[in-house]
Amino acid sequence: MKNISPFAIGISIILIIGLIMQIPFNQILTEDYFSSFQIEYIALTLKMSMIFVVSLIGIKKFQVRSLSGLSFNYKWTSKLLNVIPAYLFLIGISSFMGKNLTVIQIPNLFLLLLACLSVGFAEEFMFRGLLQSLFIQKYISKKNSLFFMVLYPAIFFGVSHLLNLMVNPNIPQVIVQAVYAVFIGFFFGVLLLKTNKLIPIAITHGLINFFFLFNSLPSMNNSVEIETEPQIQASFVEQILGYAIPLLMFVPLFIIGIIILKKIKKEQIQKKIDK
Repeated sequence: MKNISPFAIGISIILIIGLIMQIPFNQILTEDYFSSFQIEYIALTLKMSMIFVVSLIGIKKFQVRSLSGLSFNYKWTSKLLNVIPAYLFLIGISSFMGKNLTVIQIPNLFLLLLACLSVGFAEEFMFRGLLQSLFIQKYISKKNSLFFMVLYPAIFFGVSHLLNLMVNPNIPQVIVQAVYAVFIGFFFGVLLLKTNKLIPIAITHGLINFFFLFNSLPSMNNSVEIETEPQIQASFVEQILGYAIPLLMFVPLFIIGIIILKKIKKEQIQKKIDK
């Protein structure tokens, strides 16, 4: 482990995710049997499942089970901290309150939930479970190591969201998405160190995605678009600022994460490495 750089592994992870996301599951699935919505989310679930398996292999290979929050030797502590991101659930739910939910097709609802949970497990196991554990294992003895060893994996997590440019040409939107991924990734990293359990974090991550993507259900998108006069295209900076407003929802998590991290002692983390 001494000769392996977590930064190199982080870059490798980004490349692996990029390659997996290029697998043409969308072309294998046919619209004779599935809708375009179902094809999109079945493909996403398959890809995320592959990333999840890779992360499990990495956790086993590098022997970071305790640091990754998957060891039965450590109890789930400070459970109430897992409730903090629940305000994001409420924000997501507020976006579809008042809409007719009776038109939702149950198979599509369960597919969306499954896909979102697969994303939560894949990303948390990969970036918090594996990559963060490797950073901590490598640099625990350094000054201010806990802050940076949680921040670096969060940054890699944010960078991984830039891969969305392969399917989303809206550059400002993707950039802002990458930034708030760093904020929430940092909070989840601290939460892992404080609570000792990764699975609850993965579930929370998946549910946040689920509530925010709820409006992507086909039955929720049947409104007819009204043609309006063409508007002047906003500048790149203006677009960034426009998309940055939702960023304020995630800043509190970053701040809370810093506060919690200050209360975590290195000795507690070191014990997990020694075992």
